[in-house]
Parts: sequence; structure tokens; C-alpha cells
Amino acid sequence: MAERLLWSPMQIGPVTVRNRIVFSAHLTNYARDGLPSEQHAAYYEERAAGGAGLIITEEHSTHPTDWPYEKLIHGFDREVIPGYRRMTDAVHRHRVPIFAQINHNGGQASSMYSRLPVWAPSAVADPLFREVPKAVDRHEIAEIVESYALVAGHCAEGGFDGIELQCSHSSIVRGFLSPATNRRTDDYGGPSPTGRGSCWRSSPRCARRSDRSLPWACASVATSSSREAPRSRMRSRWPAWWRPPGRSTTSTPRSGLPRHRCS
Repeated sequence: MAERLLWSPMQIGPVTVRNRIVFSAHLTNYARDGLPSEQHAAYYEERAAGGAGLIITEEHSTHPTDWPYEKLIHGFDREVIPGYRRMTDAVHRHRVPIFAQINHNGGQASSMYSRLPVWAPSAVADPLFREVPKAVDRHEIAEIVESYALVAGHCAEGGFDGIELQCSHSSIVRGFLSPATNRRTDDYGGPSPTGRGSCWRSSPRCARRSDRSLPWACASVATSSSREAPRSRMRSRWPAWWRPPGRSTTSTPRSGLPRHRCS
């Protein structure tokens, strides 16, 4: 039964994938000067030719303040679109859909390459990068949310079949959701996940506004503290604040949690 399901098609919004094998997003270090390279196109085409049902690319940065490592695709720059076309055309030759993962790493970043302040929900240094970020104000939060729409538009223009929002281990969205990194007392913080989830709910709405036919997925992981529900309780039912409008699929990479449909 499980093997039959593995090779059966699945519908993600308007996109049909021919099997359940997903080549998931991961860093390649193939970007050159912030742009996708021909190596990207060759790399993803080989995976499509190998039989994957869906390809998800590595992350595409949504904002100039997000440059945690050197060879990152700058999705906010329109110059990426020709490289996007090379990637999507290469994968589509094998009749395989391809999604782009879009992300802002938040405080899990460095200003070494951007020479700009690192933006995060609160001025809490990441244990790895050890750089105290700037706590974003409401205007900057709106700018971050709008940047998701900008990059989603570039992805649609570049031929991608959908987008994946990185909301797990290295994401400003995860930074807002977790009380460990969100110490705010305004509408975007507080003890309730409803407030901390405000940024999460806004980002996909804004991204979908650029192209409402473009499906999106969410790479997510449960975040908890000693005061919140343990992961075992979160497996069976996502809270209402987690579900934004529109067609979507939520996956949980490396967390051991099952996949869920958000809507």
C-alpha cells in the first residue's frame, strides 16, 4: 500500500506531481554574484531526470539585509529572472514541476557580506553567528512582508510552478514565532502565538498577491517552550493562527513530524 502511494500522483493546488518523491531545498553554493548559475540548471535537471516528482530549489533571499553566506541567490534582484528561466526550463524538459524556496533568515545571519544591520524580531544574538541584530520596527516588518511578494513575482516571471516559504530552522518567520527570539511586547510579540504569528500570516498573503495562481508550500517546524504545548500534542492539530488563507501544503523537514494540509 505504502509503495503504491509513493508512486501515485498528488495535486498541490493547480500543480500535479507524478509521484510523492520530493527533492527538497538545500544549500548548493552554486550562486555567482547573487545570481543563479548554469550549474544550478544542470544540478536540478539531473534530479528531475532521475525521477523526482517535485523539485524544490535552495532558498532565495527576499531582502538586501538577508545575506548570511556568500553564495546566496538574491531573489529580490530582477537580474535573477534569466537564471530562473534556465533552471525552470531545464526541469520542465522532464515534465517535472519546480518550486522556489523563498526566505529571510532574520537574526540567523551576518552583516559581513551585506554591510547592513541584521534584522530580527528582537535584539537577541543567534548562538552561531553571535551578532546582535536590529529589532525591526513596524515599517521594516511591512518592508519584509512586501519583499516576499516581490520575490514571488520574480519566481512567477521566471517560470516556477510554485514557491515554498522557509519557516523552520533558519527564518525570520520562525524567529517571530519562537518566544526565545521574539521578546516584543507589541502586536507582533507577547505570550500568545497569535501575536507572534502575525508576521507569518502576512507573508503568504502578500506573496500570493503577486500571482494568485502560484501555489505555495511551507517548510515548518513546531517551536515550543516550557510554557507551550509539547510537540506530541502539536502533531494532531495545528492551531487556527497557523493557517493562512489560500491553497497550501505544509511540510516539516527534519523534525520527525508528519505532513499536514493547511487548507
